[in-house]
Amino acid sequence: MSLALSGMPDFHDTLEFLRHKRQLSRESTANKAGFGISRLNQIIQTRTKPGPKVQTGLFAFFDDLTLDQQRHLQELLHPAAELPPITGLRQYLTNDGVHHHLDYLDRCEVMGAYLDPLQNVLHANKVFYRIMPGLDDADHNIVRWMFTPTAHDLIEDWHEHLPYNIRNLRTALGRYRDSPRAQALFRTLRDNPGFRQAWDTTPLQVSYNWHRAIPLRLHPPGNAHPIQLNLEIDQYGACFEILSVHGLYNTNAIAC
Repeated sequence: MSLALSGMPDFHDTLEFLRHKRQLSRESTANKAGFGISRLNQIIQTRTKPGPKVQTGLFAFFDDLTLDQQRHLQELLHPAAELPPITGLRQYLTNDGVHHHLDYLDRCEVMGAYLDPLQNVLHANKVFYRIMPGLDDADHNIVRWMFTPTAHDLIEDWHEHLPYNIRNLRTALGRYRDSPRAQALFRTLRDNPGFRQAWDTTPLQVSYNWHRAIPLRLHPPGNAHPIQLNLEIDQYGACFEILSVHGLYNTNAIAC
């Protein structure tokens, strides 16, 4: 079996992946985790949720998982969260008056945007769209845009920054896996060979942290020198489904 998780995040597929990665039979896995092979077979074959005892045994056995990976598996064990429609999220931001803030950021030459968990742009200012051209051709989705020739040419060391988007996307797809638009986005991305390679070669790599320690170095057309973009990404207030993005590339903007 190939050590890949090519589909949408799924607990049972992940369980089988972890077992094969350790080159163990189901019987050995069940014994080491402290329960019977018949129970494990039932869980895998009928895709049922394991009880508390089995869960405890499995997590104790797969003790090399990171905290983010453990959290991801826990989310896959529970019912998928409901993902609000884009129109609703955009209206929420409009009602909150974010356009005044975005206009202010434009005057300061600071990038500003709001994203949903799938990295769809909900609202953004002119600086954002100027720095990231071609987003409309990617249906205003950051991950889809990352696989465009524009992004390849614009972002220095593109291949080093891509895993950041993939890890956070995998986390969101796991949490909202039953959402029709999450499933539709994944199907669209799977049509791209570059995405398939990036996804299939990074199984179970997840992140719940949007902090970017490394600035983006961009090569905008017509610029003689690259610009360094420092991004700050945070949850928008108490709304878990919206991310607030600010990007500073012009040191003069600090005084604004």
